[in-house]
Amino acid sequence: MLKIEKLDYSYGPVKALDQVDLELNPGELVSILGSNGAGKSTLLCTISGLLKPQSGCISLDGNKISGKKPSHIVEAGIVQVPEGRQLFGPMTVEENLELGAFSRRKRGESDQIARDMERMYKMFPVLGARKKQAAGTLSGGEQQMAAIARALMAAPRVLLLDEPSLGLAPMVVREIFEVLKALPETGASVLLVEQNALAALGISHRGYILTQGQMRFSGTPKELMGDVRLREAFLGSERAKQKE
Repeated sequence: MLKIEKLDYSYGPVKALDQVDLELNPGELVSILGSNGAGKSTLLCTISGLLKPQSGCISLDGNKISGKKPSHIVEAGIVQVPEGRQLFGPMTVEENLELGAFSRRKRGESDQIARDMERMYKMFPVLGARKKQAAGTLSGGEQQMAAIARALMAAPRVLLLDEPSLGLAPMVVREIFEVLKALPETGASVLLVEQNALAALGISHRGYILTQGQMRFSGTPKELMGDVRLREAFLGSERAKQKE
């Protein structure tokens, strides 16, 4: 489905991605783990077209998409939920969700869009209750739900999520991860960038660990958690937090 081969990206002399390989299969939820500055967000931005890789290839169903405009990549079926939500604060929840379906409306899918809007309100009842409320007045967790719902309104085949738990209270994080766990049921394969490693692995089919722009390890959650070196290097701090 989604395949990344030998991907490179640099910020001036600093190499952010170095020969990165990755695969995402239909129906999968795959996590990308790593510390700050590892290149995780850069990777998502190259997939969504916000950054143009210097070399390598990103393809969807065998068709090359690397280097294409972000709008073309959205139309191909790849949608990103950015770090920090980035909703249009003065606009209502409903208006934000409608914007997510912009490309579909151009294709004349108005009836299906209306059905999907109702589906989002069933998936996220709080959004239905506050659909006429300005998005900027929602709580952090509610804004994250709105950002996910807006992305789903594009009917994506691949959903890219960048740090969805960032800045949220633990109770809200648990609620968000319950939502994330169910996302493959919507028909979207999910690529999740997340620093909450244990929570991410708990809902993932597979995981990758990115360090200094390179994919160092990959495997199932059981394989990653069963490797003593990985637990100490990448998951130890998460375990410590759980004990506090």
